[in-house]
Amino acid sequence: MSEQPTAAAQTAAPPPSHRQRPPRRRRAFASTLFGYDIFISFALGFSGRGTQSYASDLARQLRERDFSVFYSEDEAAPGEDLDDTLLRALLRSSILVVIANRGTLEAPRWVRTEVETFRKHHPGRPIIPINIGGAMQDAALTEAVRPWLDVHDQIWLDDTEEAIARGVATAAVVDRLSLSPRQLRTAQWWRVTVAGVTLSLLGLAASTGWSAYLAHQNASRAEAEAQRARAAEEHARAELRNSVGLRLRAEAAAMFAGLRPEPDERAMQQLLAALRLAGAARQADAEAEGGLLEALRREKNLVRLIATPTALVGLVVSPGGERLVTADDARRLQLWNARTGARLGEPLEAHPEDIRSLAISPDGRRLVTGSDDTTLRLWAVTDGGIQPDLAFPLTGHADAVRAVAFSPDGRLAASGSDDNTAQIWDVATSQPLGQALVGHAEAVTGLAFSPDGRLLATASNDSSLRLWRVRDGKPLGAPLLGHEDSVRSVAFSPDGTRLVSGAWDGHLIQWDVARGRRIGQPLLGHDGLVRSVAFSSDGRHIVSAGDDGSVRLWDAASGAAVGDALLGHGDSVAAAAFTQTDGSRIVSAGFDGSLRLWNPRSTSPVGEALGTGKARRFVSLAVSPDGKRLAAADETLQLRLWRVASGRDADGPDETPLPTAPQPVLALEFSPDGGRLAAGSMDGSLRRWDGRSGTPIGEAIAAHPGPVSALAWSPDGGRLATGGWDSTVRLWDAATGAPLGPPLEGHSAWIAALAWSPDGRRIVSASADRDLRQWIVATGQPAGPALAGHRNWVLAAAWSPDGRQIVSGSADGNLRRWDPASGNPIGEAMYGHRLWVSSVAFSADGRHIASGSWDHKLRLWQADSGVPIGPALEGHASQIQKLNFRPGGQHLQSVDRNGALHLWAAPPRWPDMLCAKLTRNMSTSQWRRWVSPDIPYIKQCSKLPEAPD
Repeated sequence: MSEQPTAAAQTAAPPPSHRQRPPRRRRAFASTLFGYDIFISFALGFSGRGTQSYASDLARQLRERDFSVFYSEDEAAPGEDLDDTLLRALLRSSILVVIANRGTLEAPRWVRTEVETFRKHHPGRPIIPINIGGAMQDAALTEAVRPWLDVHDQIWLDDTEEAIARGVATAAVVDRLSLSPRQLRTAQWWRVTVAGVTLSLLGLAASTGWSAYLAHQNASRAEAEAQRARAAEEHARAELRNSVGLRLRAEAAAMFAGLRPEPDERAMQQLLAALRLAGAARQADAEAEGGLLEALRREKNLVRLIATPTALVGLVVSPGGERLVTADDARRLQLWNARTGARLGEPLEAHPEDIRSLAISPDGRRLVTGSDDTTLRLWAVTDGGIQPDLAFPLTGHADAVRAVAFSPDGRLAASGSDDNTAQIWDVATSQPLGQALVGHAEAVTGLAFSPDGRLLATASNDSSLRLWRVRDGKPLGAPLLGHEDSVRSVAFSPDGTRLVSGAWDGHLIQWDVARGRRIGQPLLGHDGLVRSVAFSSDGRHIVSAGDDGSVRLWDAASGAAVGDALLGHGDSVAAAAFTQTDGSRIVSAGFDGSLRLWNPRSTSPVGEALGTGKARRFVSLAVSPDGKRLAAADETLQLRLWRVASGRDADGPDETPLPTAPQPVLALEFSPDGGRLAAGSMDGSLRRWDGRSGTPIGEAIAAHPGPVSALAWSPDGGRLATGGWDSTVRLWDAATGAPLGPPLEGHSAWIAALAWSPDGRRIVSASADRDLRQWIVATGQPAGPALAGHRNWVLAAAWSPDGRQIVSGSADGNLRRWDPASGNPIGEAMYGHRLWVSSVAFSADGRHIASGSWDHKLRLWQADSGVPIGPALEGHASQIQKLNFRPGGQHLQSVDRNGALHLWAAPPRWPDMLCAKLTRNMSTSQWRRWVSPDIPYIKQCSKLPEAPD
C-alpha cells in the first residue's frame, strides 16, 4: 500500500520558514532520557544514491513540529558494525523511517544494517519507508530487498525524485509522518512528567548528600568534570558547525542551479564558509569538495567578481585595456584598474539626473557622458580618478541623451537623443558642428564612428540604422533595415568594412558598410534586448550583452557562437567590452551591481593545457615529475624528448630525438628526480638516457625474451623493475644495468603496470590475467595470494604514500582499493569511467586518488572512502595515457596519446581558486543571517576584506 502526496504538494515551493534559521532543538534532554520518536535512515553519496540533503530537511521539518528526531550524516564504513552513537539512538527510537530511493535499494550497505538491527530489537515497532520515484514498485527490486525490507502488505509514503534533487521533503510526507507517532509522543510526555516529578523528589532527598559530596571533592575531580563539560560543549559546537555546513552547501547548490534567487557571490561565500566551519584539521568530505569543484565548473570563465552597492548602467574600457569607467544608477562615475579590479579614486556624481551613456576618448584621457537632463558633460581621466574637464555642460538636445561617442582622433564627439536627432560636437570648443542629423523617426539610441572618422553610424528605436558623412552631416544611402524591433547598440569593425548591431528582437546583425546590406543571417542566442555590442581589436570576435543576463562571444567571420554564454549576472547586463587585444579577457557591468572580468577561453574549471599535442599518435609517453619535460615514442619508432613551455607545444630547438632500436617503445618512465629516462622496447631491451640532455646511459640491456610492457623506478632511483609479455617481472641495478635476482614468476599473462611501495621493499604488478600480485624485493617471493576482483585486464596500479593502500585501474572501467597487508579489497569497486582506466595516482598526502581513462576524462576520489569528488574533469581530446601529482600536491598533470599535456589544480588549491574570483568576504550581519548567530565569524578568504554592514 502507499500513501501518496498530492501533485500540488509535490511541486509546491518550500514554506518561507525553510529559508530561515532552524529553531533551537528543544527536546534534546527528553531524547537523552527517553529516546527518539523517529530515526531517519538514509544513504550518503552523490545523485542517484545519496539522500542526505533530503533527510536533513525532513528532520528539520519534523523537529519544527516538536518531534524528537535522530539524523546523522556519518556513514558507517562498509562491512563494519554500527558505531555506539548510531546503535544507541536506533535502539531508543519508536519509529524507523527509511528513505528508499533506487540507489539505496540496489546498494543498501549500512541502511540494511540499521533496518535489521531495529527489527531484531523492536519487532513490534513500525518501519515506514519513503518510496522515492516509485523505486519500491519495481517488482525485481522489491523481491531483492525482501530479506531485509519486506514491503508487501506494508504502508509506505511516496515522494518524488525532484524532492531528492532539491533536498526538500514535501509537505504531504511530513504531514503523514506527523500523524504516525502522535500517541507515542503523548506517552513520552507523560513519562517525562512522571520522571520529572520523580527526579524532583529524588533531588530533594539527595540534596543533603550531594552537598556533602561536593564538599569532599578534590581539585583533580573538579578539573576532570570541567574538562568533560568543555568536551561536551565543544562536541555540541562541532555538531552545530557540521549541520550548518550541510545547510550552507545545500543552499549554495540551489543558488547555482537557479532554484533560489540569490546571486552567485553569496553561493561561493556560503560554500567557503561551510568549508571553514569544518576546520583546518578535518579533511573536507567528498560532498564538500564536490561542491567546490561544481562551483569552479559553473564559474570557470569568471576571473573576478566585483560587487558594487548600486546597479551599473554603463561601462567603457580605455583603448589599451588598462582602465575602465562605470556609471551607476546613483548618477556616479567610477574609475577602475581593469587588470585587478581595484578602484582608482572616489566615485564622482556626474549629472543631476540619470546617466544614459558614456564614452572614453582614444587616448583614454577624456570621458563624455549623456543624461536624462538633456546635456552632455566632459570629464578628465587621471590616475587618481575622474575630474570635471569643463565647467559647463554641452546643451542643444531637447530630450534625454541616449548615446555618445568619440571620433577616432578624439577631436569630435557625437550624441543621440530621445528628440530623434544626432549631433556632432567640436570637443575643443564644446560647440555643435553643423546642424543636427535628422532622419530617424524615433529616438537615437546608439552611435559609432568609423575607424577612419569619416562616417557616423546611428541606431534608432525606429528599427533602423543610418550612415552619415561626418564632414557635412549628410546621410549616406538608404536606412539599414533588418531588425524587427528597436535597435539599441552598434559598433564598427576595426577595418571599417562591417557594422554589428543589437536590438530588442534579441538579434545581432552584421552589415556590409560599402554595400549597405546585411551579411549572412542574424546571430541568435539572446532572449530580449541586446544592450551592447563590440568588436575585438583584431576584428575576429564580437561580444554582446543583454537583458537576459548573459554575455556572449561570437566568431565575426562565421557568425557562430564561441563557447557557452557567460552567465552569472542576476539581472540585465548593461555593457560588455574586450580588455585585451586578443579577445582573451572580457569585462561586463550589470544591473545586479556586479562588475565581472571573464576569460572566455577557459574550458576547464581547474585545468590548463600546457601543450596541445601533435598531429601523430604516440605509442608510449612519460612526463617528468616537475612537468617540464615530455618523452614520447610515436608510430615511426622515433623516441623524442621535449621541453614543455606553458601554453605551447615544445617543438623546434626544444625537441631532442633519442637514439633507439628500430622497434616500438612500449614502456617509458622518468626517474623520481627526473634526471634519467628509461624505456622498454618491443625487442625486449631496456635502455636509459639522461632525462635532461637525452644522452644515452650505458648499453642496451636484454631484459626479456619478448616485449617489455611495463617498467618502474624504485623510490630512491637506484633500481628498475620491468615487466614483459613473458608474464614475468625482473629487477635491475639502475646504475650498472646488472640483474638483481631471477625473474619473478606467477602471472599467466603480460604485465601491464608496476609500482614500488614507498619504502622500496615491495613491488605490485598488474597483469592482463586480471590479477595484481605483490612481491618481496629482498627475496623475490610473492607476498601472499593474488589480488583478484577485476573483470578485465588490470592496467594501472599505485601505492598510497603511507603504504597502507594499493589502488588499481582496469579495462573493466573500475578502480579498486586493496589492503597490502591482508590482500583483501577495501570497500567496493569505484565506478565512474566508461572505458579503460589507464593510469592511477595518489596525492602526496594520501587523501586523494586520481584516475585517467580512455574516455578522455580524469576523476578524483577520496582515498579513505573511495567516493568520487564532483564531476569528471574534461579537456583531453584523446585517451589519457599517464597522470601523476606534482611535488607539493597542489597540481596533477596528465598526458594523452596525442601528447597533449594538461595541468590540473588539485583539491587543496580549490578554495584559494574560488577566493580569487571574489573581492570580499561576508559582512558580520550577513554571517549572522546566512550562517548562524551562534557561531563566531570566520573569514571565508583570509586575504579578502570583510564587506561593510
